[in-house]
Amino acid sequence: MAMSTRDGRSPAYDTEGLKQAIENSTTSVLPPTGFRALVASQDELKALGFPRRPDPVLQPAEYAFWQKMFSPTVAFEAFDIRVLSPVTAGLRRSFNQSPRRESSLNWSGAYITPRDGTVFSSVWGKFQVPTPTQPANGRASETYHSSTWIGFDGQRRYYRSTLPQIGTAQNIDPGTGAGNPTTSFFAWWQWWVRGDPAQSHPITLVSPKIHAGDLIMCLMHVAPDRTGVSFVITNLTTSRSVQFFQTAPLTGLGQPFNIPGATAEWVMERSAAPGNPTPLQLPDYGTVVFHDCGATCMRHMIRSPAWIFGDTSVMGCDWAGSPLTHHCH
Repeated sequence: MAMSTRDGRSPAYDTEGLKQAIENSTTSVLPPTGFRALVASQDELKALGFPRRPDPVLQPAEYAFWQKMFSPTVAFEAFDIRVLSPVTAGLRRSFNQSPRRESSLNWSGAYITPRDGTVFSSVWGKFQVPTPTQPANGRASETYHSSTWIGFDGQRRYYRSTLPQIGTAQNIDPGTGAGNPTTSFFAWWQWWVRGDPAQSHPITLVSPKIHAGDLIMCLMHVAPDRTGVSFVITNLTTSRSVQFFQTAPLTGLGQPFNIPGATAEWVMERSAAPGNPTPLQLPDYGTVVFHDCGATCMRHMIRSPAWIFGDTSVMGCDWAGSPLTHHCH
């Protein structure tokens, strides 16, 4: 969540220290020429920072997503990051709710919860990058920010909650002097930690490059010990992909947070700036549709340390797997 100092200023961030901490907690190796994620061994995938390949029998929907995400035409790019200016995503701010529909001041999208004592191990989705424009009666001097992402555990306000997420940003920033406003697009991820802004900074992925109208696929997979997540973002339009594994941020006791896998989300969001709890202005982004949304559940066997995969369900606005459609009003 956005934080501020006592005098209302944004808190100071050690951006170089944060970048070093991120690099120390991530694993990503550029795959060799000709690498095929669909046929590589699980050990090879892990060493390079990829998620574990799903079982085509137990996880058919996730495997089908893999086949599209890692098609032979996709080229892998090196993991490279930049620390963003202090603009952050956060938990959904509730406004109103009913059994199947809820209102929010900063989220538009959908979330689901697992069933029958299971937890989520993977979440994935596909969307087209929206083209942001100034809303009606908007001003050239205003800043308009939006983000489109998938993630785990951002819905429930439980103790020691975190929110790993990955997606794209679509922003409009004021021009300098008499210049026109500028539009920017980029891939990013963030591991938000409740009450710890120093570890919650959003991080820009230098690659893959993002443009308006690009078709994006995102995938997140929780490690077996629940203390890390593998992230993949693929730009299908440019056939470029980046993968990495990150260990969860540390608790006050110096141990990584555990990922509960209590919710999975597909979200279009208004970002917020530290020092101001009000979300930034939202651009007119038209319509965003999430396709091929899904999440895999797992069940822990009481007499075994192993996690056993359950069936994969593709979720949409309803249990039939309809696309998630979001309009800017």
